[in-house]
Amino acid sequence: MSLTIVTAADTAFARTLAQFLKSIRRHGIEKTARIAVYDLGLGPAERAALAARFAFAQFLPFSLVPYPAHVAPATGTYAWKPLVIADAAERFGGRLFWFDSATLFHAPLDEPLAELGRLGAYTLSGQSNLAQRCAAEIRERLEVEPQFLDRRIRVGGVLGLDLARPAARELLIDWAELAFDPKVFIPARSDHSHNADQAILSILLFRAERRGDLALNEGDIDISSPRPVRWMSSRNKIDAGRPAWTDPLQRFWHRAYKAGDRLNLRWQDFYRRRVLGLHRFPKEHFRTYVMRAGDSLPIKVATPPLSYYADPFLWERDGRTWLFVEEFEYLEQRGRLVAMELGDDLTPGPAIPVLPIREHVSFPFLFEAEGRLYMLPETCAMGALDLYECERFPDRWRRVRRIFEGRDAVDSLLFRHEDWWWLVTCEKPAGADGPRWLTACRARDLLSGRFQPLPVNDEKIFADARNGLGRGAGSVFADGEGLLRMMQKNTDYYGQGAEVRRMSGLEAGDYRETPVGAGHPLADLARLASPHHVSMAGDTVAFDVRTRLGFVSGLPWIGRRLNRLDPAAKRFLAGDPKVLAGVAEAVSRLVRETRPVDGRRPSSDRRDGG
Repeated sequence: MSLTIVTAADTAFARTLAQFLKSIRRHGIEKTARIAVYDLGLGPAERAALAARFAFAQFLPFSLVPYPAHVAPATGTYAWKPLVIADAAERFGGRLFWFDSATLFHAPLDEPLAELGRLGAYTLSGQSNLAQRCAAEIRERLEVEPQFLDRRIRVGGVLGLDLARPAARELLIDWAELAFDPKVFIPARSDHSHNADQAILSILLFRAERRGDLALNEGDIDISSPRPVRWMSSRNKIDAGRPAWTDPLQRFWHRAYKAGDRLNLRWQDFYRRRVLGLHRFPKEHFRTYVMRAGDSLPIKVATPPLSYYADPFLWERDGRTWLFVEEFEYLEQRGRLVAMELGDDLTPGPAIPVLPIREHVSFPFLFEAEGRLYMLPETCAMGALDLYECERFPDRWRRVRRIFEGRDAVDSLLFRHEDWWWLVTCEKPAGADGPRWLTACRARDLLSGRFQPLPVNDEKIFADARNGLGRGAGSVFADGEGLLRMMQKNTDYYGQGAEVRRMSGLEAGDYRETPVGAGHPLADLARLASPHHVSMAGDTVAFDVRTRLGFVSGLPWIGRRLNRLDPAAKRFLAGDPKVLAGVAEAVSRLVRETRPVDGRRPSSDRRDGG
């Protein structure tokens, strides 16, 4: 089957094109492939010189006259690219590779050709995700599936298609058709985060993969990647404003810069994950406990080496109890979510990874709506708050909605009350410094309704606090007097303790909360154990407690005495009999007097049906 290499250039890229063609000749690629160069505006003398110098290349015209104005290269939409590739596909068929003219080859095409033959398409990944490179209005216009938003973009500078495969042809046809729409291929200067050609290509590729029509290969482009493919490099543009004798120097600069960039990225990756992660090991650690009503002692949940569990949430399904937690891995400096089935004696089974996300994820808040199980995890590292639906319990989840974007929202609660869905969180703008503040919103429809902000948001409650004070600290509870929120009370350090807050004002379309004093089982549990987080399902309660604070706390023997933990946490962790007896009583009362507000019928979370 024939192989065609396609590129395009105008006068600003004439010298860049020359080095592209030289690299083709250097590796003998022209001996096994047709080389097609589309003229986007080369000067007559430039074109004649290039044609004489590289006789193996076919120079083809590309008239912009039949196309809308936004297709022109000067607009910065890159809408011309899929149209050029579609024209080449119609002319030549077979196997076709597009490369931007700023590409340099460092080896023959054996690697990408093998993948193309295996999969029918070949692309490379960038480091940004689709949400970062596709404008929100374009995503809405194209009804982009929420599950694609955190997938890494597939770059538009390298594309291989086996046109003998219907799925590859259909992908190109769809891409080219969308290039005619100026509301999709908008100029990058109108939205610097929007890369139209590769954003649209990525959406089409993800959809083809989801349908099972195409599979996507591994491999990163050499832009901000510590380990890119090595057979080519991109963005080797020669500055046409500099003298021609500087071309070798410019090529050397690109190569040296990229080599240094890879080394720096590898060091930064090692430093952020390994160095900073191990830096946290001696001074930060949480321990998770589970306990049933009537038990005299809570059970410690064992953790893997160099990890801890935090943010426990319980869920009952088919008569079995499951524990969902954040597993913070010191060697990765990142949290991930895992689920464990609890045995009859509350001993946890193997940890099953849940919701694999590249960024830090925690607080796996679970609830049910219309018989479906949902999760609202904390993903503030992505600058977004997303809702996921369970497709296969407990490990497979699908993003069904992006509720917030460009906002740093943490430890969020979502529950139904009085025919409204209420969202309570603590947030600030993504990337902003300083504390977060209390935010409450409500919507009529969980999956499509707009979450309307409430007046309490303008007061910015907790905005003058520190250490995460005010963040959610577990389940939403209900007792005989109404709804309750567990709130982190971190006056001195993060993870110090929790406070019970009673919600009010919901019937009037507002949101207020006030502290609940001693005597309530949640308040007593918070006072006795100093937990960071509390949740409940059926007759089982889970909570976590911070066990280390400061470097000295990690030292053997002496660290326990010099640890600056809250005195209540110290007494609980030391196993004070009076404290443990009080915790057991508080847990039993908690199960009797409250229930979790998790979307299920009030009786469904009780083993005895009461």
